[in-house]
Amino acid sequence: MRIFLTGATGYVGGQALHSIASSFAAASTIISCLVRDKDKAQTVKDKYPDHVQTVIGDLGDGELMENESLQADIVLHLASTNHLSSCQAIFKGLSKKPAGSISYWIQMSGASLFVIPQIKEGRYGEASDEVYHDLGDTEKILAIIRKNPSRSVDNLIVSQDSSKIRTALVLGPLIYGQGAGPGNQRSIQVPEIVKTTLNYGEGFRFAKGLNRWSSIHVRDLGDLFLHLAKAAQNEKAHGWNKEGIYLPANGDMAFGEVCERVAQAAYDQKLIKSPKVERTIGVDEANEATSAGAIFGAPMQCLALREASRCWGGNLQLRRLPLRSQKLS
Repeated sequence: MRIFLTGATGYVGGQALHSIASSFAAASTIISCLVRDKDKAQTVKDKYPDHVQTVIGDLGDGELMENESLQADIVLHLASTNHLSSCQAIFKGLSKKPAGSISYWIQMSGASLFVIPQIKEGRYGEASDEVYHDLGDTEKILAIIRKNPSRSVDNLIVSQDSSKIRTALVLGPLIYGQGAGPGNQRSIQVPEIVKTTLNYGEGFRFAKGLNRWSSIHVRDLGDLFLHLAKAAQNEKAHGWNKEGIYLPANGDMAFGEVCERVAQAAYDQKLIKSPKVERTIGVDEANEATSAGAIFGAPMQCLALREASRCWGGNLQLRRLPLRSQKLS
């Protein structure tokens, strides 16, 4: 079996690579990883010498992406959630396979899909009762995707013919925890809050800070990619395409609470003068402080019913976010 994986040295892609390489037999599995340069290639091969082959290039190399996808039984595109041309190249490659063959395409996306209305309306820091279920709300989620042409990658994935290309669309929430991949092992969201707190020299919140985001530990997310890869290996017919929208989550937290816990941890480590969060910022200041800062002020909660029942048997052990025990500086 041959797997083509992008994002091998990234936070999510590296964890997926680690989870898969740790579970799939090297004798029967080749994992071809797209990397940008020789140094990254060596880093990946040093960690997984028995499983991994590397190909040097980038997402903009359409011919390379197409050829690698043509050779692969399973494609895991985890390097980007919105790089349309690379996804079009994957589609071309998979479409060139012989008649009657079925390919598997697992695509990382983002749960920011669900906060588009709040951002357009300028509603930040507010609580919401809206919770998305990846089993019961499939048609609702598909409708949101189709109503937003800017979600071009998501629309390409959900439009595939399941008799030829079976797809899984993983809409990632707030992802945290130390990864186990060969490259970046740190998340984005919480470290950005830490960085902003230290830059301000005090704790802060975005608007009221009442908006809640679902969250998942990166290693639990890696388990999802592993189970999807196993389902593809075993040619399971269910859990793909319209049934293949996954909302991975094993908890949720208000962003204001995250900011409070960061402030307390920074104070405990004598990095700021007070644990109190008294500074409130608006959307412009949030966007200045961090890229896509506005997203931090919008609510997104989901229930991973499909993920829990099909991947973990509903017995997922929650991993928590022990900020106070982590060194922030």
